[in-house]
Amino acid sequence: MYRSILITICFLFNQYISEAQNQINIQTKKIDELFEKYNVNTSPGYALGIVNNGKLVYSKGYGMSNLDHDIPITENSAFYIGSMSKQFTTAALLILEAQGKIDLNKPVHQYLPEFPKYHTEITINNLIHHTSGIRETNSLQLFQGIDDKFEEVFNTNDLFNLVIAQKDLNFAPGDEFRYSSGGYAVLAKIVEKISGLSFRKFLEKYIFKPLGMKNTIVYDNHNEIVKNRVVSYWPIEKGNYERRSQVFDAYGDGGIITTIKDLVNWDNAFYDDLLGVENFANKMYQKGKLNNGEEIEYARALQVREYKGHQMITHNGGMLGFRVDMVRFPTLNTSFILLGNSAYLNPTGDILKIADIYLETYLKTEKKTPNDLPEEKEFKIKNDILKKYSGYYWTDDVNYYRRFSVLNDSLFIDSGNIENRQYLKPISINEFSIQGFYLQNKLIFRPDQMGKELLATFGSSKRSFRKFDPKALENINELISYIGTYYSQELTSTYNIFVSSEKLFLKINNNTPIQIFPVPKNSRLIWNSKKMLWIGFGEIKFICDQNNVATGLIIGDGRVSGVKFEKQ
Repeated sequence: MYRSILITICFLFNQYISEAQNQINIQTKKIDELFEKYNVNTSPGYALGIVNNGKLVYSKGYGMSNLDHDIPITENSAFYIGSMSKQFTTAALLILEAQGKIDLNKPVHQYLPEFPKYHTEITINNLIHHTSGIRETNSLQLFQGIDDKFEEVFNTNDLFNLVIAQKDLNFAPGDEFRYSSGGYAVLAKIVEKISGLSFRKFLEKYIFKPLGMKNTIVYDNHNEIVKNRVVSYWPIEKGNYERRSQVFDAYGDGGIITTIKDLVNWDNAFYDDLLGVENFANKMYQKGKLNNGEEIEYARALQVREYKGHQMITHNGGMLGFRVDMVRFPTLNTSFILLGNSAYLNPTGDILKIADIYLETYLKTEKKTPNDLPEEKEFKIKNDILKKYSGYYWTDDVNYYRRFSVLNDSLFIDSGNIENRQYLKPISINEFSIQGFYLQNKLIFRPDQMGKELLATFGSSKRSFRKFDPKALENINELISYIGTYYSQELTSTYNIFVSSEKLFLKINNNTPIQIFPVPKNSRLIWNSKKMLWIGFGEIKFICDQNNVATGLIIGDGRVSGVKFEKQ
């Protein structure tokens, strides 16, 4: 009898194991199918790692780590992880805090006396949460004329010096969230100043060695040999790629090379206090707060979000041709790592596809739709009023525009492509919500400036827009007043605008001149109006006197409100 029961139990157990293994096989087959197109020797691709309960339960490489030598990607391939490195910088600061050597709420200049004193103090936490107002250094470098591929030699000291040369901030510290890698270059300098160690040595001693991350380094010497190093690529046309070579030595904002296997060890640090920091994960997941008390989703170099009913922790990285992310679901003790070596990859989106397969039984399937939203009373607005709202509106804060148009007695918004227009649902005579979004996301046309200004509110972000005339230049004679030399002390850079052979050119420092009128075919340049020019990496706005003669210019982008140049 007992033998019969034992046989039955063994049979059921083996059946359970077989069914579980079959389910895993089905999952991994579906996951592999997602990346089948990369699994050839003519394409870069991904290294994938799935971590469950502290173990690497599935790993695979798709595509090549080096197309010159047909070297495939594996779990041991060493990737540059770009901004995903920032979380190691914040971990270093938490270690110093645990050692009693730093107070994250203190002003930066208390630890770095050479750091500027602004009207409102910038704290270390402001830098960590990107609420400092410091301008984005990658943008500033582009404004200086750096190769837009970033294949140039520079280091953390260069970035730090660029930060402290800026006289203005994007906004008062704590008022907004705006991503700034420059702040993390400053944080790396703080780690070095307080510890007396190089950033590389500090991370080796207090993070990499304790966690057994044997194949992870801070890459501060671009001539150094790295075993299993992955080359990054940029697609130039279908099936063809160009290499992107790392020759910069900056860290803090980036700078780390690592592997799937080592990142598993890093993941474990969020479940056990392995770095001498009590409640390490909770401290890393601590979100930033604005001056008005509003909480933002950006924590300590990690974004704390929700996905289908579960907390999701993520922070991607992208530099050169590398595109990476590591997404953690703490309540499910599961993490997904995707390290890619080709531009235009979408590791975050691809990880969510993997999560939908691997965590299918845990993730909610329902999604919020406009029907789930609270009912709004829809106002009927006359066409003559809607037409006052139509036109082009520009925001100087983040340097982009939106177009408003009237169609079938309704107002729509788009970014210049009418195929992507969105319906604006009227809430009152001058307030609209964007279809499919929550009520706090509103567009408000200011009553006292009807049809000339509007205020856009998207969660914690508020942007002022002004109406502008998008009519571009038609004749080079309209540009004569822009000719001249402009200089920025903050960027130590000169812009020279000149005419040659009936064409207008912009020369940044000693770089090759850029033809800005007439605009060449297939160019990234766009004249958004007679005084505003997008040059591919920044928007130039000419400052003119009452006679319409240029006296200076401002250049900015989404992460820099604007740097002033004075006409010489």
